[in-house]
Amino acid sequence: GRDLNASVVTVPAAFGTLQCDATARACTLAGLRQAPLLQEPIAAAIAYGILPGARDQRWMVFDLGGGTLDIAVLSTRDGRLTVLEHRGNNLLGGKDIDRRIVEKWFMPALRECFELPDVTSDALGYDRLMRRLLLNAEEVKIDLSSSERVMVSLLDLGVDARGRPFELELSLTRAQLESEIEPLVVDALHLADEVLAGARISGKDLDRVLLVGGPTQMPFLRSAITSRLEAKIDFSLDPMSVVARGAALYAATIERDGGVSERGAGERPNTRPGSTHEKPKLLLAYEPVSAKLTAMVGGRLTAASGNIAEIKLDGEGAYWTSGWSPVPAGTFELPVVLQEGKSSRFFIYARDIAGTLIDVEPDQFSIRHGLVVSAPPLPHTIAVELARSSGRSALDPVIKRGTPLPAERSVRYRSDKLCQPGAPETSLTIKLWEGEEFADAEANSWVGNVKIDASEIRRAIPEGSDVELTIKIDASRLITVEAFVPHLNQHFSNKLFVAQEEEKDYTKLVDALPQQTSDFRARLGRLETAKGDAGGISDAQNGDVKRLQAEIDALSTEAEQSVSAASRDPDQAKRAVERSRHVRLKLAKLEQSLGVDAHATSRLAEARSASEGATAVVERFGSAF
Repeated sequence: GRDLNASVVTVPAAFGTLQCDATARACTLAGLRQAPLLQEPIAAAIAYGILPGARDQRWMVFDLGGGTLDIAVLSTRDGRLTVLEHRGNNLLGGKDIDRRIVEKWFMPALRECFELPDVTSDALGYDRLMRRLLLNAEEVKIDLSSSERVMVSLLDLGVDARGRPFELELSLTRAQLESEIEPLVVDALHLADEVLAGARISGKDLDRVLLVGGPTQMPFLRSAITSRLEAKIDFSLDPMSVVARGAALYAATIERDGGVSERGAGERPNTRPGSTHEKPKLLLAYEPVSAKLTAMVGGRLTAASGNIAEIKLDGEGAYWTSGWSPVPAGTFELPVVLQEGKSSRFFIYARDIAGTLIDVEPDQFSIRHGLVVSAPPLPHTIAVELARSSGRSALDPVIKRGTPLPAERSVRYRSDKLCQPGAPETSLTIKLWEGEEFADAEANSWVGNVKIDASEIRRAIPEGSDVELTIKIDASRLITVEAFVPHLNQHFSNKLFVAQEEEKDYTKLVDALPQQTSDFRARLGRLETAKGDAGGISDAQNGDVKRLQAEIDALSTEAEQSVSAASRDPDQAKRAVERSRHVRLKLAKLEQSLGVDAHATSRLAEARSASEGATAVVERFGSAF
């Protein structure tokens, strides 16, 4: 019965800047005037933080959702909830399990009895069948979490190419499913190991592993987590709703834009009815969350507050009162008593020297007892692309991964070309990237451009002029940029940063995967050759090389499938393209750890190839003279 215009919206911590920006735009389109974004591992930890025994512990939040995996290690020391380390994978989730069920069991069984729609000539029919099978697969996955065996009835799937209705029954066991998804679980646990290494602790140092997301209800996954991490798992709060529960608790602590009256759940007792005069204003200062059972509340009356002489604060439900306290010089500071693990509402009363009640605004406020959430960390470094004299571009990390949000930093660069008024082609465009591989921009994610438009400058900006950028990232990870050009003594701020809003056409990008895979193999070969010349590599490094080789092999197979299927399955094309980017990032990190300059070895290989080609030409067409 009320219009919804404000909401806390949760997002995976592994989300990129573009995904956060798209979520924020979706909130605006939905009519939400205020929509702070909250990282889901933090939301889950908030929900557990109000339970007894939450203080002075170290938790891992293992959040496996439908399409993403988030793993974070958090500390609750001294009543503060702090993220120590985080990793995520936007390409691993419950949907991957559903797809494996379809590809491993459903499709082969149907092919034996029916003529399936052709992926090329009947792409819509094939897509329709796949969507319905994926829904059945999700039900099977859920049922096998509580049963050892299930009978699957594949009905209402439509008709095959000969017009026969699809009708089939088959039996699946939990053991079969566990065998098929074991590689996915291994990938997830490897990510958990990386998080622990980043936090510089072991699994035995964890007090609890908090399970979040529907797929974490699978016994096989729970057993694997317990065995690998040697830590107690906790799913006492429903994994399906714990994030929403934490988001609701967080929302209760946020001041609404335009006043707090809309936030109130009820009217305070003993108010004066029918009062139409403007209420005196009261400015309050307090922390909305307290790790202690007492909290200080300060207040100041505005100049138009009349003859208010005393203030009283009453806890809702009459469990506590401050009693009447004088307000010398129109200010007060009072301690309030909180209810353990709850959000406590307090009503504000004021009266004059004669004891007559005076309504004030606001007339109530709330403080929640629980863990105080520290500033969320930036999951990925934000960097500026720079042009080098060698012609290659490199990235300058401006705001680094792990920086508490909100964050702001100013940097100064020099323009690499002349910018002239009225010449749009000379506008200064600066690319922002997100990621950790600074030597190879394409291994990261491009998040948008900072553009100083030639139509907005008063006179020319010569090549080599200073340009000062101030990059700001708020707690929802939304970016704004301001620029100052000393040569013009001019500031630029109006929508200077333009996020890359249009979705990439992955059905076209996937065509480049076979060549990219070939390049990856060549880089891996050059890396092994270079290290062999230097005396070999360690066992650990050799293991990394073998794992990367396996990933490249898997990517090669996936690339072939995606190229042929891209026209009918954009989602599969997107996953393949993104997986290619992840392989490129891992390859760059391995090259860096081994001290191999990929670009140098690439140039050397090109030089050798050119030399061999020139030699062949000389031998064929040249002469002794």
